[in-house]
Amino acid sequence: MPLSALEVRVSARVEDAEQSLDASQRRKLQRWFARLKDDVFAGDQIPKDRIPAAIAARSGLPFPLTNAWRVELPGAFRAIYTVQPSAARHPIVLFLEVLSHKEYERLFGYR
Repeated sequence: MPLSALEVRVSARVEDAEQSLDASQRRKLQRWFARLKDDVFAGDQIPKDRIPAAIAARSGLPFPLTNAWRVELPGAFRAIYTVQPSAARHPIVLFLEVLSHKEYERLFGYR
């Protein structure tokens, strides 16, 4: 049974990045927001040992992040989110980054 979220939030970095996305990328990101509201684990889990410290630092979250997930957007873009506990029974989904494939590879040290 999927775990639903109390809410889906976006960081300031995602708000800024969203302005530069094309219409199809924005639509897909909005679909992911809705889908993750119903199932917080619908994305691809990033192994804990591969979560860059920079993601937490850039988002103002404590390091190390206990979890991070990735979703794909059109045009080889990626969005990264984390699932955070809340006082209510349901967690909060927090989108941390929206990155091009090149930026994603650089952040994760793949190139």
